Order: sequence, then structure tokens, then C-alpha cells
Amino acid sequence: MTFLANPLGFMPEEFKTYVETLEWSAWRPRFIVLHNTAEPNLAQWAHGANERQRILNLNNYYKTEEGWHSGPHLFISPSQIWVACDLTADGVHCSCWNRLSIGVEMVGDYANESFDSGDGAKARDNAVAALAILHRRLGLKPDGFRLGVSGLHFHRECVRDHHNCPGPHVDKADMVSRVREAMKGL
Repeated sequence: MTFLANPLGFMPEEFKTYVETLEWSAWRPRFIVLHNTAEPNLAQWAHGANERQRILNLNNYYKTEEGWHSGPHLFISPSQIWVACDLTADGVHCSCWNRLSIGVEMVGDYANESFDSGDGAKARDNAVAALAILHRRLGLKPDGFRLGVSGLHFHRECVRDHHNCPGPHVDKADMVSRVREAMKGL
């Protein structure tokens, strides 16, 4: 199992320091897949259990209800970057690319919630930081999407799963541009 018994919450600089300590030897991702949770949405997230407990609850759901050996690697909230599963092992988040990619879930329902203001923008900015850190550390490029090759993927690009994830308010060109810009500052 690659679920973390104690999920790790980081601010972007702390996440960068953490990622620098990791070694990918048994498994190495080819790219990163971006998702949104939809449920919980931003309002539900803000008024529920504390964030660490939410991650534990989500991991428990994936393990006991879904029977998965792992789940998405990261959950990005408006306030933190949460490591939910071992970043150096494959996760479960997208049927097309589980064994090839790191799964990053942004908290929010970006079919109905704003991605450009309020908590949606905060989750976006934390996601951009996490994506830039991972792309830089793994030597990946966020642009140049081709199946099975480097490039930031959106879950909706996996036609088998039939999800409009991470939501229509999340523009891929904009996210790639933001990640490329953030990588320059690392």
C-alpha cells in the first residue's frame, strides 16, 4: 500500500524541500495528471473536518470502498499541498495512466466554482507551485503533450474515464503557461 498513514501538509517552499529528498528508483512517472475533486467542493472543504482528517477520510474511501492499492498522490487545497500517497510509487487516479503518472487533485468543483478568484485561485496557485516543483525535480516539461510522453495531462484527456476533469473553468494552456513561469523561479 502506498497510502500515507500520516498525510503530509506543506506550504510550497516546504513542499519543494520535501520533494528534493525523494528518489524515484523502482518507479518513475512520465508525466503528471491534473484533476479536481468536485466532491468535496470548496464550500464543503471549508466547513468540514480539518484538512488532515479529510485526506485520511479520502484515503480510507479509496482503500476500503474502492479497493485501490493507492490513490491520488497529492491533494491541493487553498491553504496547503497535501501528500496523500507515496510520490515515488504508482498511484490510482486515472485509468489510462495510473502506472505512468503522478495524480494531483485540486480541491474544488471547477464546473461550478471559480478558478480565478477566492479559494479557487488559491488552490490554483498552490497547484501551479506543486506542478512546477515536480516537473523541475523530475526533469519533465509541462508542455508538449503526447500520449505517454512528458507534458501536463488533464484527466479529461483520458477518453476511457469520461470525466470533464479538472473542470471547464480550468484552461490547459493557461495552466501550462503558469507552470512554465513558476519553473523559471525555482
